[in-house]
Amino acid sequence: MKRQIVLASKSPRRNELLKQEIDDFIVDVATKPEKHPFFIIPSRVPLYLAKQKVKEVYKRHKDALIIGADTIVLIDNNILGKPKDKEDAKRMISMLQGKTHQVITGVYLKSKDFSKSILCKTDVTFKEMTKEEIDKYCNLETIYDKAGAYAIQGEAHDLVTKIKGSYNNVVGLPIELIKDYLK
Repeated sequence: MKRQIVLASKSPRRNELLKQEIDDFIVDVATKPEKHPFFIIPSRVPLYLAKQKVKEVYKRHKDALIIGADTIVLIDNNILGKPKDKEDAKRMISMLQGKTHQVITGVYLKSKDFSKSILCKTDVTFKEMTKEEIDKYCNLETIYDKAGAYAIQGEAHDLVTKIKGSYNNVVGLPIELIKDYLK
């Protein structure tokens, strides 16, 4: 009997990436607020949050393989989450422009007889931008549900001058690192 796979994420981007490898999975989203203890170093936060999501969803699907993920944008040891408003988005894009930052995704896979933690880091460099370019970019409605106020596969593609590492990681799920576990 084939084991059910459950994606513990409401992200349409993660859903699309997972569909590249398998088409038979369900989505069940964790409902608890995403919080982490203050003592966790920033680069480990995504893995901590991915594990919390999986632990909650696993309680509802004990015979399944649960996949959880969380992605952050990290610059100068500061985590950039989803912007609260336009001013917050401007602040984030201003921090990123002309610099290299890391996109870090923590992935946690769990079943009753298996667990695996994966931490994927990708370096992304943005072009330098004028204040006017930042203002124009931050008028886009599509940026407000994305860590760091951008999606590389969307309008922010033109902001990126260099990427070192997994492109899929920047989208939200390093599928190439987990596909062997899905078989």
